[in-house]
Amino acid sequence: MKEIMALCDKDEEYVYRLQELLSRRESFPFTVGVYSDREAFKQELKKGHFSLILASEEFYRQVCEVYGEDHPPLILLKEKNSVTEAELYIRKYQSGEKIRQEIMEKYAPVPGASAGNKGDKKTLLYGVFSPVGKSIQTSFSLLVGQNLAKKGSVLYLNFEPFSGLAGLLSGSGDRDLTDLVYYMQGGRERLVYKLESMVGNVNGLDYISPAFSFVDLGQVSEESWLMLIDTIRELGTYDYVILDLSEMVHGLLNVLRQCDHIYTISDREGMALSRMEQYEGLLKSLDYEDVLERAFKCELPRFKKLPASIEELPYSDLAVYVRKLLEEET
Repeated sequence: MKEIMALCDKDEEYVYRLQELLSRRESFPFTVGVYSDREAFKQELKKGHFSLILASEEFYRQVCEVYGEDHPPLILLKEKNSVTEAELYIRKYQSGEKIRQEIMEKYAPVPGASAGNKGDKKTLLYGVFSPVGKSIQTSFSLLVGQNLAKKGSVLYLNFEPFSGLAGLLSGSGDRDLTDLVYYMQGGRERLVYKLESMVGNVNGLDYISPAFSFVDLGQVSEESWLMLIDTIRELGTYDYVILDLSEMVHGLLNVLRQCDHIYTISDREGMALSRMEQYEGLLKSLDYEDVLERAFKCELPRFKKLPASIEELPYSDLAVYVRKLLEEET
């Protein structure tokens, strides 16, 4: 059962539109109640069932008057000329997606904030890896995620040292995957809110921005990666998680071992065959035959043209290939 959040502003059109946007996301951990009348809100305040209140200046003062300093977690919905002093505030006039992210970012560390409710989804992990160094891996992984997003909620995580996605993805701010690991190490209890504060969305697919620095990526331990994956699974927020992997991941083979589905991207040209043989030989010598046996080797055909933007991906020849691949699996 979700916590209850109060959204308070006398502008009815604004609060109902924001409520619709927030409630549209299944992973948003609050049920949103809307209040535009101060007297009606005061009566609800006395019942004391709000876990979070996002309020414009008039309602903000009302909460302080009713509760004093012992109020529920409270965030000011700040207008340009607001005079109320508040430690926690969000600018009222910005995109609804940005407001959602800031709500989660500010709520997570607040004293008295709940640990969050776990979802009930059984999260399936899809691991994608190529020992032959094909740059098409990222496009392939995104398309797997976008196709799965038609059936359920999906989170995409990129572990490449130079993903090339910085200019193509927007909406998750300056924080990236390594920051999420850092937050988790500070305490797993409220990671659900940190995660929700960082996700962006493209073509129905949630994502965390890839690591900006390969140096930071390489410093994350195997234990931390496995803990992060395990924690996301425990949250039960997503039906599917796509792991777009690289050799930069400490404990790569153990991460692959956690995956329910594994796609190994290969090729028949140049050095690809010998590299694949070396990779497969390594798995056997290190007793990872189970990873080898469960992996589906994708020898991608030569595509005449790959799309230059993420928006064009669903209409590409590669998209047709991925769609058929997933249909054959099911």
